Amino acid sequence: MEKLLLLMSHSTATILCFVMSWFLQMGLHEGAHAYVADFLGDPTAERAGLKTFDPFRHIRWNDLSSLLFSVVFPILTAVQGYVPMGMAWVPVNPASFRNPERDHALVSAAGPVSNLLLAAVCLLLHHILPLPADPTSLAALPHLFLQTLYLTSIVYGFFNLIPVPPLDGSRVVYWLLPRPGKDFLDDIAPYGFLILIGLFWFGSGSSLFGRAITAVMRIW
Repeated sequence: MEKLLLLMSHSTATILCFVMSWFLQMGLHEGAHAYVADFLGDPTAERAGLKTFDPFRHIRWNDLSSLLFSVVFPILTAVQGYVPMGMAWVPVNPASFRNPERDHALVSAAGPVSNLLLAAVCLLLHHILPLPADPTSLAALPHLFLQTLYLTSIVYGFFNLIPVPPLDGSRVVYWLLPRPGKDFLDDIAPYGFLILIGLFWFGSGSSLFGRAITAVMRIW
């Protein structure tokens, strides 16, 4: 069964499973942000109609950047044979929180935590459901989808834990850092995307991330 994704890696079924996995886990991730924010006193996302796990509600269809990051890029990376990658977001107003730094960190952590919980559910179902004798048969599709959902959730969750603005991990670390550390994150925030590009395209970020993914796939 560990060869399932490899055997079907260039199939239409795998691409479709990855695309569906992207939207499902993205909706869960963004919905988790919205629900926790509302619970902690910020109704901004709820008032915008974003307190939902429906991924399509988290896409601003009249906004080019939202379409590119939430729809086009994930589909393109899936078609190219990679784990789909993209981005979506919900509005948060930290001024509405009772404890702005702590509560904003909890809201940020909710997204990646939901990804890791979803991955754990996928892993559990994979070991509960009977395995087909032929990994390329139609009977293997549920396991293929569970595997793509597991992998997409792990990648999106871990990626968002990187402590570089505007990723969720930066807000969690911001809460824990002393004042000089907070000032540093504030200073680099305008250059966050450039830093991420440098880490993954020119630095060792991609290699380290690949090793982490290989490690988590060993328990599949």
